Amino acid sequence: MAIDLVKLLETAAEQVSQQSLKETVDALWATESRFSFSAFQATARHALARLREWGGPESAEAQPIKIRGRSFELPADGRSMHGDWKAPLGWNCGSARLEIHDPLTDRGRVLGDFKKQPLQVVAWSGPTPPEGVIAPVVRIETADELEARAKDVRGRIVFTPADPRLFKKRLAELGVAGVVTSYSPEARRLPKACGWIGGWSDDPQGVAFIDGDAPLPAMVISPEQGVELEILMEREQVRLKLLVDAHYSETTVPVVCGYIDAALQEEVMAVAHAFAPGANANISGSAVVLESLHALQEATRSGALPPIRRGVRGLLTYERSGIVGFGLQNPGILRRIHAAIDWTGVGRYNEQSGNILCHYEAPHAGPTVADTLLALLMEAWLPRALPHLQFRLDRPYAPFDNATSDPRMGVPCPAVAGYDRLRHTSEDTPKDLSLPALHAFATISVAYLHFLASATASEALWLAQQTIRRFGRRIEDLGSRYALRLGEDGADRPALLAQANDHLMYARSICEAAVMSSKRFMLHEERQKGHLALLKLLRHVRRLIELEKRRLKELADCEAGELPVPALLAEFASLRPYRKFAGPPAYGNIAPAERSHLSPAASNAPLHAAVYWSEGELTFGQIVRRVSYEFDGDFTADLLAHFRFMADRDMIRWLQPGEPIPKPPKPEKTDGSMNEPEPAADEPAEEMTAEAGEEAAEEK
Repeated sequence: MAIDLVKLLETAAEQVSQQSLKETVDALWATESRFSFSAFQATARHALARLREWGGPESAEAQPIKIRGRSFELPADGRSMHGDWKAPLGWNCGSARLEIHDPLTDRGRVLGDFKKQPLQVVAWSGPTPPEGVIAPVVRIETADELEARAKDVRGRIVFTPADPRLFKKRLAELGVAGVVTSYSPEARRLPKACGWIGGWSDDPQGVAFIDGDAPLPAMVISPEQGVELEILMEREQVRLKLLVDAHYSETTVPVVCGYIDAALQEEVMAVAHAFAPGANANISGSAVVLESLHALQEATRSGALPPIRRGVRGLLTYERSGIVGFGLQNPGILRRIHAAIDWTGVGRYNEQSGNILCHYEAPHAGPTVADTLLALLMEAWLPRALPHLQFRLDRPYAPFDNATSDPRMGVPCPAVAGYDRLRHTSEDTPKDLSLPALHAFATISVAYLHFLASATASEALWLAQQTIRRFGRRIEDLGSRYALRLGEDGADRPALLAQANDHLMYARSICEAAVMSSKRFMLHEERQKGHLALLKLLRHVRRLIELEKRRLKELADCEAGELPVPALLAEFASLRPYRKFAGPPAYGNIAPAERSHLSPAASNAPLHAAVYWSEGELTFGQIVRRVSYEFDGDFTADLLAHFRFMADRDMIRWLQPGEPIPKPPKPEKTDGSMNEPEPAADEPAEEMTAEAGEEAAEEK
């Protein structure tokens, strides 16, 4: 069957409106320009108002195809756990001001004002007394310098050009009156812009603020202002007046949900993070998700696109932990979702912004044909719509708002993300957003969601064929890489051939799992026949793998040896890790001092991938090899350190050879899943493994 993706994209592009995208950006920016939990609720109301405006009135005369909107609430009390992530504590800021008090000639000179630039207040800054704090300034740049001058900082305001989060806890312990920083991730390129400090945890690896963290007052000035302050401090003693009116509270953070219903109890989903400043870093993805629902509704209502068979859901969540909390609180919803897409940082593409957009695959523990569809759509549309855009396809998994890719959550979620030079600075505003870029990615989002929401066996089999083509190129490239290594002088050919064979078989297993995932997009009555058709398609992959193995064996001119076991693994190589939690690890309930020797868990993609494989079936040695293949590197030492740490804290269990796998706990039922019915079984009754099924198909 021939599938015309370009025609689908052209139709989607006609339905996506740049004016609608601009209105959505402006509506969200009205509250997203400042960071506070009251602003989050206002943002949720604005987003829901857009959805309800598009959906029309709730009446019998309303269109059958319509957007529904509602919000879920997650705790923000600084104590509750979302999987392994701890919820942030609620925080609001009413006003803040930083000015020079001495020398007298500069008294009253304003360095920072929350009302003029909200990002000049560190997120979760503690309050000062109502009259403010007036104190001398001490310049500290490093943790070592802080220790050397520990007696000089008590009762003072510490100014640092460095990121103060690296030694914030120690500053609080030493009794400083407040903190002023000129840190910015783009200090050289944007000296007049303030950097955004988006967390004030006592943990240098932390990303928010939780119950028990020190409420230290803190504000931000621009790098240029920082240089001016340093020059003034060199001439004479400087005292600053710092006033912050802020308070903490136990509250909630919203998850905005838009939904278009369909006949099947199955869904596809688009997700983006909201509830943080940044027009590109934050609002661009939210606008794409909302406009995707709007355009899909209008296209299916008008007949421009065929009706969808599966529901389409759009989520705006608090960054990272929000999607974990939503998924774990609503397992019934996740069981209906067959694939998702995560959008972030897609609103700029010119050379000045330095934005390179990347497609990040779902982790290999849960591969999906949806990755193939996304790559094909980007290849077909981006050179045409944004001819100067730099973009990369098929990058390995990276953690964004795609935690549902954890096989225990069961929703593979490719991501498209970009990081530009304005990110986390006061210059990341709507004035520099590109409406053509937003339109292009909203077009791709509409095409992606509609294709998967309307697919039947014919589209699913086509996607499977394209996935085999995609993996076929990878397998051939992989064989070529090992062929070059086998030709090197002094190569240990038996060991290298063993590794090549193992790597090729790994590629085959991931390809087979991705191809078989296409069954999720067949109708239930099609899946039995479709299963056998997929097994026939996979014969090509098996033959290609065997061809590459024979070719490499001829080049090596020897038999394969034994796979080497890294000395670091020792007795752990044969043990099988079984995890006791769902979602990516973050160590949210473990004291920072206990994990300070480890790399940060929350952003560690190879660690997440290894955890996703840890279901008691594979040995730790096998998992380490798989992660090295997925990310093309050696992560043995880091993974071993983290897994030993998790085992010591009863987060994983080491299973001995022959020990049975424990039964996973049943998911807790919650009342937050909209009381929607459970889905029907996804798989055909007569399920078969790939190899056994192929043999049966060949016999027939």
